[in-house]
Amino acid sequence: MMGWLNFTFASYIIGSRLVNLQGREVISMQRLHVIQISDPHLTPHGQVSVHHQQIDPWVKLATIIDDIRQLPFQPDLIVFTGDLIHDGGADDYQRLHAVIHTMKSEFNCHVRVILGNHDCREAFYEGYLPADPGPYYANRMRLGNNDFYFLDSKVSGYEAGWLAPEQLKWLGKHLRQAPTKRAFLFLHHPLDGPTMTNMHYAILQNTPALLSVLRGHNVGGVFTGHVHFSTSYVIGDHVLNVVAGSASYDVNCINPHQHRIRESSRYQIITIDHGQVGIVERQLLQGSAIIDQLSIGSTRFIGKRPTGY
Repeated sequence: MMGWLNFTFASYIIGSRLVNLQGREVISMQRLHVIQISDPHLTPHGQVSVHHQQIDPWVKLATIIDDIRQLPFQPDLIVFTGDLIHDGGADDYQRLHAVIHTMKSEFNCHVRVILGNHDCREAFYEGYLPADPGPYYANRMRLGNNDFYFLDSKVSGYEAGWLAPEQLKWLGKHLRQAPTKRAFLFLHHPLDGPTMTNMHYAILQNTPALLSVLRGHNVGGVFTGHVHFSTSYVIGDHVLNVVAGSASYDVNCINPHQHRIRESSRYQIITIDHGQVGIVERQLLQGSAIIDQLSIGSTRFIGKRPTGY
């Protein structure tokens, strides 16, 4: 059975109040609403949807956007955490750019995108950006007393991710320059944690290096995607990690060597209120039928790191 689930969601709160989604709220200047959309895997022009999806991922994204319209508040920031287009070209990123331009205008908010392992860096640079940013695409922005960092963990030719030493230095520099600001990080690949034991081969490979940079700083949370299932954990210097489910399909990884894929669509709302963080996941679609399977060999960390990492 599969169907669109209207205003049905799972939720949990970490040190904050649940947002009342049944009625209008009065939003203070201290409260921020951040929408995270991860792994839409939008289908390139002329191709079929990956993993035999019955509903076009572009339609799923349109449904998420429509659901955001129904929320009783305007988002302050929308973040797409990677795997934007599934192995697409420059024209596909131009199409996505047009969609995001419309979202910026309609919701009157900031929108940021991050690269995932299925994104083509060259096509993204050509079709989405006005200029080539160099070897990695990372940036930051400030909203009130909060600094948001958008990191690039993609390494061409690998499913797993790394953060380059230059990027870690850049991050550390800005964290040191803003000790009173609450820092929130977004990247595609999850950091290693208790619920990532069977996913070591696919996640961020240099988690200790990132945690070393974050140690002692005012970090509100790290938000990722990639694995197509939702989870959260606290690691390092009490750093909250939240992994978002996918906007396109979910992957059941309970069997570490046989991953089962089902049609799905979800996104999450991150509420930041005076430094406290709450997350609500909105599940809009969940199919029960297995539409594809992935056979996985070794689940260990990758032994040899790419040149430059």
